[in-house]
Amino acid sequence: MSEVCKNLILDYLDDTMTQSDFSQSIQSLFQVTPNGHSFSQSFIQELFTSDKIGVEKYKELSQLFAKINIDNTVENNSKTDISYFDEDITLHLTDISESSLNDTSDKTVVVSNTPSSPSSDSTTKTNDPAKDNVIKVVAKPHKEASKHKNLGPGSKLKDRFVLLERLGQGGMGVVFKAKDLLKVEAHDKNPYVAIKVLTEAFKQYSGSFIALQREASKAQKLAHPNIATVYDFDRDGDVVFMTMEYLQGKPLNRLIKEMKDNPLPLDDALVMIEDLCHGLAYAHQQKLIHSDFKPGNCFLLNDGTVKLLDFGIARASTQGDEERENTMFDPGKLSAVTPAYATAEMFAGMDPDPRDDIYGLACVSYQLLSGGRHPFNKVASPKIKELGIKPKAISSLSRSQQKGLFKALSVEKSERTATVQQFLASIKPKKTYTKQIILAAIFIMIITAGAGYKPFLNFQEEQEALDQVQQIKAGNKALLIEIIWSLDQMEKEKRQFYSVGLRREIITFYKSRIKAVFKPSDGLYDHPKALSLLQQAKKLYPDSVAITTIEEDIKEKKDRIMIQFIALYNKYLKAKKIIKTEDGLDISSVIRVMKKLDPKHYLLKDNTLSNLYLSEAELLISKNQYDLASKYIKAGLEFYPEHPLLLNLAQQLNITTQ
Repeated sequence: MSEVCKNLILDYLDDTMTQSDFSQSIQSLFQVTPNGHSFSQSFIQELFTSDKIGVEKYKELSQLFAKINIDNTVENNSKTDISYFDEDITLHLTDISESSLNDTSDKTVVVSNTPSSPSSDSTTKTNDPAKDNVIKVVAKPHKEASKHKNLGPGSKLKDRFVLLERLGQGGMGVVFKAKDLLKVEAHDKNPYVAIKVLTEAFKQYSGSFIALQREASKAQKLAHPNIATVYDFDRDGDVVFMTMEYLQGKPLNRLIKEMKDNPLPLDDALVMIEDLCHGLAYAHQQKLIHSDFKPGNCFLLNDGTVKLLDFGIARASTQGDEERENTMFDPGKLSAVTPAYATAEMFAGMDPDPRDDIYGLACVSYQLLSGGRHPFNKVASPKIKELGIKPKAISSLSRSQQKGLFKALSVEKSERTATVQQFLASIKPKKTYTKQIILAAIFIMIITAGAGYKPFLNFQEEQEALDQVQQIKAGNKALLIEIIWSLDQMEKEKRQFYSVGLRREIITFYKSRIKAVFKPSDGLYDHPKALSLLQQAKKLYPDSVAITTIEEDIKEKKDRIMIQFIALYNKYLKAKKIIKTEDGLDISSVIRVMKKLDPKHYLLKDNTLSNLYLSEAELLISKNQYDLASKYIKAGLEFYPEHPLLLNLAQQLNITTQ
């Protein structure tokens, strides 16, 4: 349980937990762990001695721990069950030995809260109770300097990776965004990677190095579009790290918190669930079980794709006749559970089973479909049966989909869905696109959306529309494009019929069209066209999370690229690199991109550049360098075709050179 104490403390220090939630969680852990108070005290001493927290924060935490410890003792609460957690906190059931972290040789702070017999500490008690309760800080012990003592933004690993910002922290390590200097040297358009650095606390576990190496090794075998790519495993002096794909977007736990009981549109949620299923099914095919499937380990990219993260405690499946992998390191020693997403078998420390992951997958799926609600109110599985908690039905699902979801949520392992493929088949809409089913589905979706359904005036027209929807769902892309381009000319009822019945297909079409005109990594910069397509999509589906995500992605990329090009513009302007050069490092290429990104940008209307073209051309003409002057004039007229002085100079130059 020591690791969860650390995670709670670090989350609180990072302001990702409120004091109320932190106190509640610590109190629960102190009830479960006999040495919880002493461990927590030792850990914050460790943070203090390494200058990671100041005296005031140390005092605050020490007093809080002491109060909770006294309250627990007074109440004599000996229950050891954890039944409810507000956050996705991973509990490491067996971890670093308590004794190794409670070594009194490194004590720098002594706290005395209640009268007791004299201890071996060098603190002398007084007759003043108030003074006896004061935290006393003594000198910090000298520590041998390490190569990366203050690892953080600006630090460099292997003279190759420059750490840029801290992205988060998990049970094993801290994750940073970093720039790969080799990629920069190779002019890679995306030189960024994510780096997981093994924490100092986790290093104290004797198998920590092997644990991270195994995570990298396992994840490298999982080459799948719905699993985050892991590149390499390495060390630099005392720093052990793993390089991974840098993902832009948000974890699903953040998305779920943002929902606030407002469910995603059914199609959007099902697309995300399908991505999760594909990634997890592939891992299971490779005989790997994730063992910590939760929203925080699922990531929604800005393009709408969902990827699985963190196979740090993934374990080999032992189903069938497969033998265990012969290794001296057992990841089971890191047994970790996130209470709200773990099965009773995981709490009991039983061998891993694909159905453990399926339970977590079903919980996450339920939250995506229900507007963020956990099916069991985040009660841990060993308590669910005892408390008689049952998940509520989700109105947007059919009876068969509901049945499939509830089967995967079964607390009893024997009753739970056996494979990810079975779960996906049960939750996905059946592709039996008969006219009656399509019409019924469209009718239900329109009613659910709060709009009244009015049939077409002409029965034959309605049947033709049903035929077209059926063809499009069967893969007729040309017909889909024809329908989309004619939506604006349709009557309201007909437009509503198509937009609801073809929601997934139309959103997918717009996503691909936007990527075709605005994808900076491929040299596509037509931002106005992308915005136009985006507005068309938003007009049809203002509630679409996929479209909102794309909108945020486009804005972020456009702003970031514009900042870079403005810097280049000013750089080349100052250096007077304003005509084409062989290496392309001149202002002309910058302006062309800026015009595509933002044709109305103020720099494109600024007279500074046009005046520079004019003055440079005049200077060259005075030196009789007519050919070079001509280049400046032509370059200037390319961007300022109606500039009167440049036009006049061009006319003069033509006369001069004749």
